[in-house]
Amino acid sequence: MNKRTKELNRHNNELDKQINAENHEAFTDMICYLRGADISEYNQEVVRQDLLEMLLSAQNRGENIHSVIGEDYKPFCDDVIASLPSKTAKQKVIDFFNIICWCLSILGAIDIIIADETIALLRDLAAGRPLNFDISVSVGSAIAAGIVIAAAFIIAEVLMKNSFKTGKKKNGSGVKAFGAGAGMMALFLLIAWLGKATLFTVNIFVACAVILALYITHRMLARL
Repeated sequence: MNKRTKELNRHNNELDKQINAENHEAFTDMICYLRGADISEYNQEVVRQDLLEMLLSAQNRGENIHSVIGEDYKPFCDDVIASLPSKTAKQKVIDFFNIICWCLSILGAIDIIIADETIALLRDLAAGRPLNFDISVSVGSAIAAGIVIAAAFIIAEVLMKNSFKTGKKKNGSGVKAFGAGAGMMALFLLIAWLGKATLFTVNIFVACAVILALYITHRMLARL
């Protein structure tokens, strides 16, 4: 998120606190749907600001969100989204690699922290024994990372696209997303358990440097 978008996001977060309980759920559904739209983060925040100002103005008149937008929010949101430029191919590529770098940096850090070699290294350090700084990456860990990232994309897409469904339909979508996520996680655990074969071995400091580079890349891409 670049500086201009971050400032607008901060401003919108302050306005968001003024929404009353009656309007909050519907407004949250609209913003969730908006997050899945093929428009830039900045334009998402611009639309969010416009919606907030409309809604707060209605609240000051004693009206609710239905009187401003109507009962069906999806056509309204679709019209707003259609009036804005779609993300360019370049921006889509940047966003994709931004998310990938972010996920890999987090998953990599977790893997290093919980690795058997890391625990052994700390024990050897405490006992004053010779230190082994090598850490192995298994086939299962590599595949599992790919599954977790794919599951995150799928679950986020399902939840955002179904944000306007109500009652049983909305609950059904949530159950399906949860079921898909649970299935992915079960597969991830199975692969992590069975895929013990070492893919490659790397020095723990090199691994930390790679993870740091991925995180820095994520931060840089997020500002574009």
